[in-house]
Amino acid sequence: MRSVHVAMAIALCLPSALVSAAPDAGAKARGSYSFYGSSSHNSFSSARSHVESYQGYLRDTHGVAVPAHIQTYATLPAPAVIVERPQTPVARVATSAPVAIDVGADIAAHGAVDAEVAREASDALGDDIERIQRHVKRMRTHAEELGDKESIPILDSIEKNLGVARRGHADLHEHHAEDKISPQTAMTLAQKVNDALRAAHADHDKLMKRLHEADEPVGK
Repeated sequence: MRSVHVAMAIALCLPSALVSAAPDAGAKARGSYSFYGSSSHNSFSSARSHVESYQGYLRDTHGVAVPAHIQTYATLPAPAVIVERPQTPVARVATSAPVAIDVGADIAAHGAVDAEVAREASDALGDDIERIQRHVKRMRTHAEELGDKESIPILDSIEKNLGVARRGHADLHEHHAEDKISPQTAMTLAQKVNDALRAAHADHDKLMKRLHEADEPVGK
C-alpha cells in the first residue's frame, strides 16, 4: 500500500516538475542562435583550411611563396591587382596590395596550375563561404529577435569581410576557368580570400566568446 502511495505522489509531482522545467519564450531563439554560431564557426574553420591547403599546394607544387597576412579593412576599397596578359586587355581584380602579374611569364617560370585541383579547391571554398553567410544571416535574425544590440555591430563587421571574401572567391573562380591558370595569380587571389576570412573569423570568435561569457543568456 505504501508503494502505491509513493507512486501516486510521484505521479502528482511530475506535471509541476515538467512545468517548472519548461523552456521560456526566448529559449528557442537562443538555442537557434547558439546552433548557428557553432555551425558558422565550424564552417569558418573548414573554409580557412581549404584555402590554406590550396595555397600550400601552390607553394609546394609551383614554388610560389605564400604572402604574409595583411589587415583587412572592410570599409575601405582595396587597391587592384593588375594581371598583365600579352595582347589582351588588362584585367583588374581587387586585392589587398597592388601587384603586377605577367601571366605568361609566371606560367613559363612556375608551370600552369592543374585545373582539376584548382576547381576542386574553388568549389569547396565556395560551398564553405555560402554556408557561413547563410548561418551568419540567421544569427543576425535571432540577435534582432532577442534584442541583442551589442552583437549587431560585430555581425556587421563579419558580413562586410565575408563580402570581401565572396568577391575574392568570385575572382579566383573566374581565373580558374581560364585555359591556363597562373599560380602566382591564384596565390594572390587566394590570399585575398584568406585575409578576409581571417578577419571575419576573428570577429566571429569575439562574438561567440561574449555570448558564452555572459552572466545571463542573451535576451533574458
